[in-house]
Amino acid sequence: MIPTSLHLLLLLLTLLSIRYWLRLYQTRRMSSVFQLNPQRSQLEMSAPVVLALLWITLQLTTMISKTVQPEPPLAKPITLNDIIGSCVITFSFGTVLILILTLLNPNKMQNLGFRLNQKTGQIRDGSVGFLLALLPVMALLLLTHSFRTEETMHPFFQQLKEHPEFSTISWILISAVLVAPLFEELVYRVLFQSWLEKLLPPYIAILTSSLVFSIVHGFPDCIPLFPLAFILGTLFYYRRSYAANVITHALFNGVNLALALANQPPAS
Repeated sequence: MIPTSLHLLLLLLTLLSIRYWLRLYQTRRMSSVFQLNPQRSQLEMSAPVVLALLWITLQLTTMISKTVQPEPPLAKPITLNDIIGSCVITFSFGTVLILILTLLNPNKMQNLGFRLNQKTGQIRDGSVGFLLALLPVMALLLLTHSFRTEETMHPFFQQLKEHPEFSTISWILISAVLVAPLFEELVYRVLFQSWLEKLLPPYIAILTSSLVFSIVHGFPDCIPLFPLAFILGTLFYYRRSYAANVITHALFNGVNLALALANQPPAS
């Protein structure tokens, strides 16, 4: 049962989301919400881009193999140690990518989104990105509700349902709200999309990175995640702010986790 306070928060966020969508509808211009930042750089094919492409290819291959050959009913579920290990590996790989990117592009880092100025503006952009994503994502979550079964449930939520202890909640929080946004925005937006923008028109690059990001997360999550990914790609293109993208992503994952926790049955 979702607490009344969470219901009220979701209602408030939904009203704010409608406000920004109405502004977009009235102006028909994304620049009415996100002003185009002219300080931008694209990436050539380089070591960090190659590593990001290899990571994405591995994720796509794994997801396709799971789709073609579903796991047997008695497949071993993920454990807390798996979550901790995934956090450590992902964070370490992300750190390596940033170090290589910095060494190869010391003068481009700010134009690739790593900006330390205008902190308030970046927080605002990230919050608006989250509000824009909220309405279409929640709508598609409701439309795909019938596809959500125990078998298609995200492994994190399965672990949360079976082991709702403080340690499990803490590590899922770290993974979903901190590590995943930091790493995925680096790989899919800073590296992959910046490279695609060098080769393709902007919105084709945004669409491509969004489709790949969505597909990697599997069915049925890929459907509601597509508008989130598209807004993240659009936000990165217009604002060129890694921090703003991480904030949007983290807020979305945080709300999703809060809803999952609120729906947990009380401990016996």
